Amino acid sequence: MPSTASQLERSLRKLQISESGSQNTSTAVKWVPSKYSSDVSQYVLVKPPRAPCGNRWLFGFPITRKELWDMGTIAFHHVWPGETLPDNNAYIAMNSLTFLEVYLGLRLCTLAGGKVAGDSKDIPSECVTSGEVLLLVLWRDTEREATCPTRDQVYSVKMKLNRPPGWWVEIPVRMHIYLESP
Repeated sequence: MPSTASQLERSLRKLQISESGSQNTSTAVKWVPSKYSSDVSQYVLVKPPRAPCGNRWLFGFPITRKELWDMGTIAFHHVWPGETLPDNNAYIAMNSLTFLEVYLGLRLCTLAGGKVAGDSKDIPSECVTSGEVLLLVLWRDTEREATCPTRDQVYSVKMKLNRPPGWWVEIPVRMHIYLESP
């Protein structure tokens, strides 16, 4: 029986990204009207087909620890205007995702590792370690449609990071991702 790592590698070889740098139809970011909402303005992401290796697809953005730290600090000041951020690096490191989730009204906001598939020219090198990308995950292919971020929420993060979101094949967690002060 092949190992999970080799299955993941075979799955990733099947993913192709065009020379223009845009993602192909299996991983492209597409929005469609919600089947479950009476609000005609409610759109949801189209989930890619299940990865042959069985790993989940993650929707999100490559992110550096410094960007997460900075966005968490900004979100803190929006969530608690006038409050002073504690002079404690651990506080912002442990709470940045929660601040972002509350500030942007997200139903899911977490960090995970994703596999680089194809051209990585638009991914900051600080986000990549041994072919693994640190991701700010806003949705997963196993989540219900009701938890899908809105286009406005995705656009807000896109403008803050100045890079597009995408679908990434999840790399199973082998160790914890620690946030360090920038």
